[in-house]
Amino acid sequence: MNAPPRTRLDRLPGFLRACVRQVHSNRRKQPPKGFERPEGHGEKIWVFSHRRSDQVIYSLKERLDGFHGLKQLPFNGKKTKPAKLRKDYWSPLAMIQFPAGQGAIGRSVFQKLRELKHLHEVAWTDDFRYKRPDEFTAADKKKIAQEKEKGIEYRPVRSKQERGVALNEQKANAIADMAVVLAGQGAGNKVIADEPVDGDRPLVEVSVSWANDQDKEFAESWSANVTHDLFEQPSYSSNLDATPPVETKAA
Repeated sequence: MNAPPRTRLDRLPGFLRACVRQVHSNRRKQPPKGFERPEGHGEKIWVFSHRRSDQVIYSLKERLDGFHGLKQLPFNGKKTKPAKLRKDYWSPLAMIQFPAGQGAIGRSVFQKLRELKHLHEVAWTDDFRYKRPDEFTAADKKKIAQEKEKGIEYRPVRSKQERGVALNEQKANAIADMAVVLAGQGAGNKVIADEPVDGDRPLVEVSVSWANDQDKEFAESWSANVTHDLFEQPSYSSNLDATPPVETKAA
């Protein structure tokens, strides 16, 4: 026996429940009453990178958190996302230091860097489908030469797995993003000081400590408010539970 058709009024309770669920799921979580952030929270941003895949994770702590760190790594295909963060594969790429008491600026920069990283991973152009010259195999080079003789410009295309590997390589993008954000670019960037000086709003002074000072060359340029230091031990492995190194200013 067929059930009688439901009217719009019959569907109203379900519709209201769906609306309530949507509101609750989109509601921004507020810190509990009496919550206080740890002293200095946000004054340092640690940038970790994978030794082989060049994947990047941002952290407000000197030690990686396996759960929250993995949430920053997207699934770009089979075997492109690790099941856990291995201590021997992850190490600090850089540490961004803000002035004491400027943790709010650091937390804002942390958010922007994560948003830019996500944008690189999901919004890529059609050119990303094609291999770079350094990725050409012997078969690719042979095919290019054969097509060139016919007057055809051939561009080797990445396989699905190769695209996933390329999407994981965010080290160069992360460093370029750091230079842009620390230069005060972007709407609502808090690196621009609130208090004007001589009519201008200067940029907050920031220092970046590097495990390898050559890595900063991935950015086209750095603004004058950014100074660069070196970790005392470039080979230091952050692992997931290591003690951070002592910093020393580069000569």
